[in-house]
Amino acid sequence: MFATTFPTTFGCYVSPFIQNLTFLTSAKSLYSSNKFKFNPKKGLSHPQNSIFCHFNSSQGMLGKVLVVLLVAGLAWAFPALLPPSPRICGSPDGPTVTGPRIKLRDGRHLAYKEHGVPKETAKYKVVYAHSFSATKYDSAVAPLETLEELGAYVVSFDRPGYGESDPHPKRTVQTQALDMEELADQLGLGPKFYVMGYSMGGHSVWGCLKYIPNRLAGTALVAPVVNYWWPGFPANLSTEGYNLQLPQDQWALRVAHYAPWLVYWWNTQKWFPCNSVISGKPKMSPQDLEVVSKSANHLSKRHKLKEYAVKQGVFESLHRDMMVGFGKWDFDPMDLKNPFPNGEGLVHLWHGDEDWVVPVILQRYVAERLPWIQYHEMPNVGHLVMHDPAMNEVIWKTFLTGEEEQIVVQPPLLTSAKSLYTSNKFNPTTVFSLIKALHFNILPTKPLNHLQDSIFFHSNSSQGMLGKVLVVLLVSGLAWAFPALLPPPPRICGSPDGPTVTGPRIKLRDGRHLAYKEHGVPKETAKYKVIYAHSFGSTRYESAIASLETLEELGAYVVSFDRPGYGESDPHPKRTIQTTALDMEELADQLGLGPKFYVMGFSMGGHSVWGCLKYIPNRLAGAALVAPVVNYWWPSFPANLSTEGYNLQLTQDQWALRVAHYAPWLVYWWNTQKWFPYNSVLSGKFKMSPPDLEVVSRSAKHAKEMQKLKEYVVKQGVFESLHRDMMVGFGKWDFDPMDLKNLFSNGSVHLWHGDEDWVVPVILQRYVVERLPWINYHEIPNVGHLVMHDPAMKEVIWKAFLTGEKEQIVHS
Repeated sequence: MFATTFPTTFGCYVSPFIQNLTFLTSAKSLYSSNKFKFNPKKGLSHPQNSIFCHFNSSQGMLGKVLVVLLVAGLAWAFPALLPPSPRICGSPDGPTVTGPRIKLRDGRHLAYKEHGVPKETAKYKVVYAHSFSATKYDSAVAPLETLEELGAYVVSFDRPGYGESDPHPKRTVQTQALDMEELADQLGLGPKFYVMGYSMGGHSVWGCLKYIPNRLAGTALVAPVVNYWWPGFPANLSTEGYNLQLPQDQWALRVAHYAPWLVYWWNTQKWFPCNSVISGKPKMSPQDLEVVSKSANHLSKRHKLKEYAVKQGVFESLHRDMMVGFGKWDFDPMDLKNPFPNGEGLVHLWHGDEDWVVPVILQRYVAERLPWIQYHEMPNVGHLVMHDPAMNEVIWKTFLTGEEEQIVVQPPLLTSAKSLYTSNKFNPTTVFSLIKALHFNILPTKPLNHLQDSIFFHSNSSQGMLGKVLVVLLVSGLAWAFPALLPPPPRICGSPDGPTVTGPRIKLRDGRHLAYKEHGVPKETAKYKVIYAHSFGSTRYESAIASLETLEELGAYVVSFDRPGYGESDPHPKRTIQTTALDMEELADQLGLGPKFYVMGFSMGGHSVWGCLKYIPNRLAGAALVAPVVNYWWPSFPANLSTEGYNLQLTQDQWALRVAHYAPWLVYWWNTQKWFPYNSVLSGKFKMSPPDLEVVSRSAKHAKEMQKLKEYVVKQGVFESLHRDMMVGFGKWDFDPMDLKNLFSNGSVHLWHGDEDWVVPVILQRYVVERLPWINYHEIPNVGHLVMHDPAMKEVIWKAFLTGEKEQIVHS
């Protein structure tokens, strides 16, 4: 099924099932051994070979039937939970591109708009992050007259998925900060620049303070949205703030945090009121209603901007914002250190005491925890502070010049907020339209804690009541079951309660550590410098690396590393194919491997090599994929071919792959529950080809030593190592390897595969190389998946990869 790093001798994950084997003289004896409860000579698709539907007794049969029904129900309901694909700007069927964009190094485009004086002459250069449902046209940017007076240049941009910026399905607070840094670099803003974020855009600024503090000249957070699950908040305080939300918004936030896979359905279904801002029925403070009242004559323009914000779809813009903003963050802003310890810059935070969107009590606590923040609390001001021209001007001037001006807030032009309701001009429908057009997270006009003010439990008729009750029960059931789906937190190496660190590690720029091991000749004198990515359930100690004698003969230096979550490398909850490739690049840079280096990946490690070919091709001197695992959902595979390969898996493995691809949130539970057989590799009850069984038979004498390596593999937990590998490897990729172009003028790409590989069907590999004729394909007869654990074949592969000299592989 995938990189089965079975024999413990290979420094890989091995089940006790294999470790209990005694030394057998041949593969044949393994077949005849009673310890193997399957017949590998039969086809994998025979029902009698599957243990998925086999039970030793009737005990618990009713429960198992109920679980089957539950899983079947989820499978039936799943399509309704899936959002439609975004309509990418500039694609054949997508909206047109109307303004300038940059191309980021991962291939995405970021749309931007420049304001103020030319950047070449600007005294201040600012990157501005817009609020929820807004865009680069956000009116919170200071007017031209103010920017010219200040000598300021501002670049606003559509955050990913909004407007004309490409969606980013793996968007996080970190990726948004790195997008801002790359925007600044491509526009030539210099080594230091200012950042400002308003409302939901504040999350991007927190990201900048965490991930690129050395690039900042100063920062401003204006009415920044908080995440009620930041660990630094006292429980009673976050609960108090949370309870100020409408009940329907409390539910929307719960869904975004605990069940992000439900966000699209929750905010588009008709059973219950969804998020009040998205539905256009929020409540606002009197001060914010006054701001809205002044915008009535701009309603038509605002409506066009609202359409522009979601022109690629609501999911990758509004819904993704909720999932990222109210999901689990990789850091707590209240743990940040002052980025300007020597006073070379300032961090400002403005907040109105009549903000009904973001409770001021939470912002006060943030500022108390971070005393180096210049906190400005504005009396009688709501959330729409940046849309009041006078206050907007004062905030921009104070931010850039440091000269604080007094903000004078005039009483509302209308005698009271109540008159907005009675005014013919501002009936509720008009107010709601204005609110939606302003593109902001806005809340309530009436007291927020009155149950009678909520429409969450209100129905105008009894029609559909039974269905609604059933949905409530379903959601309640999911909420009750949710804790069982959550994996335990990883035991981080080097943390107070975590395992000890036993070898060298580098610290990546996002703060994670990557453990590595060096092999071969010194890198300073090496002819070849190679980064090696290990297989599933293995580590940097994998025995697939060439012997010292071979590496010295070749003049080769190899650095292997524990992929994130394995061994002693920190987990990466947002791990993707791209992030691992970038980890490899940063490892090369920190170890001084030079502008070009080689990469090799075995089995599941092949995914990392595909990532390098996609995201850092300019850094590669050559690449090797050895028995690389395929993803059956790569779009270019013909349906009949991928189905044929998929059906070669055990039935229990087909289910494990379905779960990893369609319901990754279930992976931990599925592979730890006792109801059904789960992934055969993890359970230690997998099938192997005769050549692989022969390889295993030679390694029994090393079982004790390899047991220690097995424990090392998962020392931080199985979820962020083995399970995360399945989710990333068989999830939805951001690219299709079969769409890659040959970018090598001097280097080359090799792919080796055995024709007796029962883990990765050779028929799929043949199709891959047929689509990519520039790959040097080597199909090895009578060889299984464990090709790199046969000493003779391993030596030949390493030599052919680095020198280009092909040697004949002779094996028994």
